[in-house]
Amino acid sequence: MSPLRDVLHKLLSGSFICQYTYPELHRQMRDADFAVVVENALAPLGRKLATFGEPEAPDTFFARYVDLTEAVDRDAATAQLVELRDQLRPCLEFIRLINRAGRSETCLAPGDTISFADMLDSIENHVTYRTQLWDLSGYDFFSKSKSGKDNKDRLSLVLRALADAGYLVKRSSESANYVATGKMGYVHTILAWIAEYNSLSLDVGTSDQPGGEQQGGLDL
Repeated sequence: MSPLRDVLHKLLSGSFICQYTYPELHRQMRDADFAVVVENALAPLGRKLATFGEPEAPDTFFARYVDLTEAVDRDAATAQLVELRDQLRPCLEFIRLINRAGRSETCLAPGDTISFADMLDSIENHVTYRTQLWDLSGYDFFSKSKSGKDNKDRLSLVLRALADAGYLVKRSSESANYVATGKMGYVHTILAWIAEYNSLSLDVGTSDQPGGEQQGGLDL
């Protein structure tokens, strides 16, 4: 498959092209002339090329609708919106778990690595994190994790669900660790927009209070 066809196929299927998901295609997209060819190919299909990052060197590429005058585009955009709506809250709860169990002070951003061993160790040794992990199975997005026989299996299934949806990618075929992709950056952009529109906080960390933990963050 030619690079152009490969890029168009991924963009039109809703994929986000970044250096972690498709490094070769990402390098190709960084070529301004190639990006123009892609933009021109998307135009007759009612799409345009959208990016995150610096305009001169975007971190992530994806396709967006130019407008929604066509019924087929409206239906497709609605389906995407519904899918995103159903994934936002589960993703946010997972980010909270990573933030706490991973002992990170920042949100999970594109390029951040999730150490499976470190996460599992924290979960095994902290009842709050174990409860959070098992609570994730209450979302349809993570429902398969219910079949996990222990914390290791559940964590594996949760991470696999996020990878299947494009939010994470395995560091390598031999590794149990994952890397956040450009699509995770898209989630943060959407959450920031929602928070700004509703004047809400996006703090996903914890505040240690006498008597236990206090959960902050966006209430969707």
